[in-house]
Amino acid sequence: MLRVNGELIDPNLLEDAFARIKSEAEARLQVSCCERDPEFMTQAEEEVIDSVLIAQEAETRFPELPGDEIKARFEKTLQDYRKHGASWDMLEAQRENLLDECEANLRMEKFLDSVLAGKTDVSEDDLQTYYQANQREFRTVAEVRVLHLMKALEKHEDPVLLLEEMGELRETLVEGADFEQIAKAETEKESGEIDLGWITFDRPSNPIESIMFTMRLDEVSPVVAYEQSYHILKVAETKPATLRPFDEVREDIAHRVEFEKRRNALREFASGLREDATVERVDFSGDEEEQNEETAAPS
Repeated sequence: MLRVNGELIDPNLLEDAFARIKSEAEARLQVSCCERDPEFMTQAEEEVIDSVLIAQEAETRFPELPGDEIKARFEKTLQDYRKHGASWDMLEAQRENLLDECEANLRMEKFLDSVLAGKTDVSEDDLQTYYQANQREFRTVAEVRVLHLMKALEKHEDPVLLLEEMGELRETLVEGADFEQIAKAETEKESGEIDLGWITFDRPSNPIESIMFTMRLDEVSPVVAYEQSYHILKVAETKPATLRPFDEVREDIAHRVEFEKRRNALREFASGLREDATVERVDFSGDEEEQNEETAAPS
């Protein structure tokens, strides 16, 4: 368990940060990243330490807040909860927690306004620079319309013989035979569907998609073994990826640049706080409390 300046860190904060960081990596890479769990946990610890240091500093700078501001925020919070169906009994039972939450949020807003003043302004040059440096993120997704012939292994006793037959069918198709006509007659897909329609390239680790999106227009694929079946594909139409115009993504870029400036400014601020902070790893598993002080690296 971590302790920052004498304050024990709720393990749930670490678990939530870890889960988010890992899921973001897996979504980006489209693969399971379990072997990187130690790396993700280290990132989560650094992130939580920074957030706790910032919260502590906010409380130091704004120990007391005007009662009327807290009351106004609390009343607005009640109205928001009521709009979403919360009962008065439930809100009354949570009154103290809601008041504490409103005060903490208000304190943090005041603190961030003072720390980030002038550091999150976004210029036109900032937007253009980000657009030029991250063009891949603003490309449309490539699409292909694919024709498909499938044979199920479970319907055949000899997979080797079936593969040979599929190879002969492919040769016929490569030589110019009508793919749709042959696929309709030969496919063993239960629905009889041979036109897969438009498919977007969003699963690069999928073996079928990796083949589809490396084929040329009208090209017939090799015989592909996938999910207990043999497949032959043909690309009927293509829509290549294109770069979206700057004006179309300008607002999105502005949000991203502002977020990055905000994050970097807070990391820099937290790095300064770490110089005088005491970060400990505390073990309560034994009979006696064991603690090892460690200096956390700036994030």
